[in-house]
Amino acid sequence: MAQENKATVKKPTSLDKDLRKKKTALDAREKRLKEKETELRSLQEKIDARMAELNDLQTKLTKFAQQLGDKEKAMKDSQMAHLVALYSSMEPGKAAAIMDKLNMETVVKILRYMKGKNAGKIMDMMAPDRGATISEALSKSN
Repeated sequence: MAQENKATVKKPTSLDKDLRKKKTALDAREKRLKEKETELRSLQEKIDARMAELNDLQTKLTKFAQQLGDKEKAMKDSQMAHLVALYSSMEPGKAAAIMDKLNMETVVKILRYMKGKNAGKIMDMMAPDRGATISEALSKSN
């Protein structure tokens, strides 16, 4: 019976040695891959966190830009209201003389926001050519 046991036990062959080497190599490779997957998961979490921070910053910047734009518009509206009040309180002849020296865009903006009666008195004091040009510009602009 002792001989039968010897017969069933095989000697490791070169094929067995190669298979063990390949298994060892595959096990090592699998371990490295798992480590890389863990590392990649960690990096992905960091990237996701940074993206969330960037999205939050972008939202805040957009809101800030909107507020800044609103304040700038309010300031321009306030300045325009001041100019309208200023020219409305002047004598029409003096206002017309000053407006003759201003660029067309500024004059049109001022007159657009003035009451029609005041604007009409000032335009009445302007040279007909200038008044006609201003009237054209007023009719085209919003």
